[in-house]
Amino acid sequence: MSELTVVGKPVTRVDVDAKVTGEAIYGYDLVLPNMLYGKAVFSTRPHAKIKRINTEKARSYPGIVAVITGEDAPWTHGESIKDKPFLARGKVRYIGEPVAAVAAVDEDTAQAAAALIEVEYADLPSYFSPVEACAPGAIPIHEDFASYRKAEFIVGGSMPNVCEHFKLRTGDVERGFKDADLILEERYTVPTIQHAAMEPHSAHAQVDPVTGRLTLWVANDAPFRALHEIAEALGLPNEKIRLINPLQGGGFGSKGGLKVETVAMALAYHTQGRPVRVKFNRQETFISTLVRHECTVYIKSGVKKDGTLVAREMVLYWGGGAYAEKSPTVCIRGSLPAPGPYRIPHVKVDGYAVYTNKPVSGAFRGYGIPQGAWACEQHMDELALRLGMDPRDLRLKNIFVDGDLSYWGEQLHSVGLKETLVKATEAIDWDKPRPEGIGRGFACISKPTRTPTTSSAAVYVDAKGEVTVLAGTVEIGQGCSTILSQVAAEELKVPIQQVRMHPLDTDVIPFDASTTSSRSTYHMGNAVRLSAIQAREQLAEIASPMLEARKEDLDFKNGRVFLKDHPQMALSLGEVIKRKFGPEGVVRADASYCYEIGKDLDLETGHSDHASAFYMYATQAAEVKVDTETGKIKLLRMSAAHDVGKAINPLNCAAQIEGGLAMGIGSALHEELVVDDQGKVRNPSFLDYHLVTSLDLPQMIPIIVECSEPEGPYGAKGLGEPGLAPTPAAIGNAVANAIGFRIYDLPLTPERVYWAIKKKGKEAA
Repeated sequence: MSELTVVGKPVTRVDVDAKVTGEAIYGYDLVLPNMLYGKAVFSTRPHAKIKRINTEKARSYPGIVAVITGEDAPWTHGESIKDKPFLARGKVRYIGEPVAAVAAVDEDTAQAAAALIEVEYADLPSYFSPVEACAPGAIPIHEDFASYRKAEFIVGGSMPNVCEHFKLRTGDVERGFKDADLILEERYTVPTIQHAAMEPHSAHAQVDPVTGRLTLWVANDAPFRALHEIAEALGLPNEKIRLINPLQGGGFGSKGGLKVETVAMALAYHTQGRPVRVKFNRQETFISTLVRHECTVYIKSGVKKDGTLVAREMVLYWGGGAYAEKSPTVCIRGSLPAPGPYRIPHVKVDGYAVYTNKPVSGAFRGYGIPQGAWACEQHMDELALRLGMDPRDLRLKNIFVDGDLSYWGEQLHSVGLKETLVKATEAIDWDKPRPEGIGRGFACISKPTRTPTTSSAAVYVDAKGEVTVLAGTVEIGQGCSTILSQVAAEELKVPIQQVRMHPLDTDVIPFDASTTSSRSTYHMGNAVRLSAIQAREQLAEIASPMLEARKEDLDFKNGRVFLKDHPQMALSLGEVIKRKFGPEGVVRADASYCYEIGKDLDLETGHSDHASAFYMYATQAAEVKVDTETGKIKLLRMSAAHDVGKAINPLNCAAQIEGGLAMGIGSALHEELVVDDQGKVRNPSFLDYHLVTSLDLPQMIPIIVECSEPEGPYGAKGLGEPGLAPTPAAIGNAVANAIGFRIYDLPLTPERVYWAIKKKGKEAA
């Protein structure tokens, strides 16, 4: 590979000017001509039959254009399981479920009319814990579950309300436990938390009254996947649907699938061609869109005296909320690596995705890895304590390295985990004596990416020498526009200032699976790179006769093509195109990338010879001080070492790591969506839902580890999702190290820590 000129450099983000000046238009900002304003009515019951909906007062309210209920929108959607109505029909399954909607000439009118809609309910038994919901005798939340359309990988459970049962079976755990010198069993819990993206949810929808074509303006992180889900729900061909993506003000997984989109679409079919906008306020976003899965984890491990792991058994109950959404895939992708990045000959895992009568759970940054890591990584420290070993030595004895066969049957390569472990712990002076009252801890993770998936891209160069990249990757704040611009600039050898990203519109942009699973740099980066290479080859072919040279004698640099032996013999790329095609000419190249796997996960054993295109590895370490009088945890410093394969943009990588740390710290110390025993969210605003602030953040030490991935563009892997995955476990281990005992439930609020200290003191007395 020739020396890189743009890739690997700390390039300033290409969209920074528009964002800091306020020029950028986000979905929540968008106003369309002749637009109507929509408002939803939400369920006030967690589980109930709908006896009657009275809409007469709303229909007669001045300025109202449409009033609809579930009977006016008889559609159901779902990615893995088609179980969710656009508006509730027949019954409601959580407080916050949309049951009716209005469209009006202005927002105040819509709000006033929505308040006039009366809904009468007949209550049904409700379940707010995944363990409780799948206990024997629990009534089904979805009576028609057996008849739902399901993805082929779905394995239903024999217990009530289980929508997915993931199984991993390796070796014989009972034999492993018999061979162990020490057996330890523990239980851990992780609560529901909110994505808390800066921009709430919104969507604009319009149905052409002549053609019936549906257009959506929505900041969705997977527009083509959403298009497919909409097409299936409405019974329309794909070409009858168009998604236009404005900028997204953060999502972290909450803005995939269909949330507010369904309300906007349902109204648009009753507004005679006028576009309708539906915006959720903060409270509505909290309760009616998406949350992260709560999880109860039971873990049992057997280990030899020398620290060799021999057996691990885990049962994970994932609280899915009222509808399946992405619960089946979170259950699978979160349960598979839950035993940790370790060589273990005997493994048994059962993961259950369970319906409850709480807000819908779905994709959240980390995609199930933080829940398993909270249990597994603290459990590893407890094993080390009982063995009298240094926790780092225990990890080093068992940790994945290149060439290992994972417990799901895949031979691993490009494993930079050991280097992340060493560097993260060194950064907090692991080997040095710790001062009185100070605790240190760390946690390791590995994370797969969604596989197989496809990304397609196009690159064209115009007669001005400017480069346009057409890619379906959504800019959600992660810096993908900069990364992909760097890739195109690198291959075409042009200044990055000459590269622009085309606005995202499914009528124009080639297909991309999704902007999820930390897959974009790897998959779309490869697609853009291949496109740019093909465009460069075309330019060389065209320039060859102009420069009276063979293609192989040409080279590219600074937006020019020239003779290698006579650099003064050169033409700009724009001049080459202009001479060949005229002032309106372009050179365009299209390419796709998909990493083909061998055997997908076996439904009975969980095994695969290639479950993921690549794996992301990380270790984070924390140093804390705990005030035993108040229970308050003060973070002193945190290091985060992440194996990124190749840092396309080191500045962006460091920012991703620090942002992930901040989110992870919030979930460790503060965040919990509190749902009472009636199913009502008690803290649906930033007044009561405590996010991390700058005052909570310690010294953060981002560490980039580059263990090249052969198939990745320039060796790159992914980074975005693992940023918060090990954080709570690292902090939990540090707190246990400081106070001398362990707390098994998140979050580690001052109240929880204080009462744990008091209880321990009474037990000791």
